[in-house]
Amino acid sequence: MSQRITLKRILSEVAETILGWDNKYFFTLRALIIKPHIVLEEYVSGVRKKYVHPFTFLIIGATLTLFTFTFLLDNFVENLQAFNMRLVERYKAFGIQEWDLERVDRLQAEILKYFNIVTLLFIPLYSLLTYIIYRKTYNYAEHLIFNAYARGTIFIITLIFFYLSLITHPILFFISTLATWFVHAYIFGRLHNLGIAMSILKLVLFNILLSVSIIILLALMVLVMILIAYIN
Repeated sequence: MSQRITLKRILSEVAETILGWDNKYFFTLRALIIKPHIVLEEYVSGVRKKYVHPFTFLIIGATLTLFTFTFLLDNFVENLQAFNMRLVERYKAFGIQEWDLERVDRLQAEILKYFNIVTLLFIPLYSLLTYIIYRKTYNYAEHLIFNAYARGTIFIITLIFFYLSLITHPILFFISTLATWFVHAYIFGRLHNLGIAMSILKLVLFNILLSVSIIILLALMVLVMILIAYIN
């Protein structure tokens, strides 16, 4: 006898059809946290059906982040402004001005607003850098897979810290940067069987190359804008 149709069954089928996550998403997320090297090694070797596709995994994380920041960013900024006002009152003697912190608040809000978009756009760059730094036997396409899974996991870690900061203290969210660095070092360190010291060294190198790459990209953008203005 076929199973009866229930609301739970309908919602489960919709989630599976539209998002492709169902239980497979949480299984993939849990596996990436506990044994990331196994997930990555199995996926590139052909064992894929039990895991969510890496780019589906990435998009789900980006979508959750987008909705969260869209609806709750104002609450976070209000908490941050209240915290900064207390800083102004406490450290006014050290020259901290209210308008300085307001500019910082606006900058942080803009960064969060476009956080997921920038992350998605930078996946090819992240992959190029990890390919250069961790290369060994994996090609660039495989590094795209690794970074999609890594950044999808980082999206979820970021969301956890964001929600915790809403109910505790806004400064907690900015500590999440350290957590995302840890996730990166952890995933790629386990994949390449690196020790703690070498994982940290590779992470530092990654961030240096990323910073240099961003500076070069910004310089090229400015140069292109100047050339376009000159031609016109």
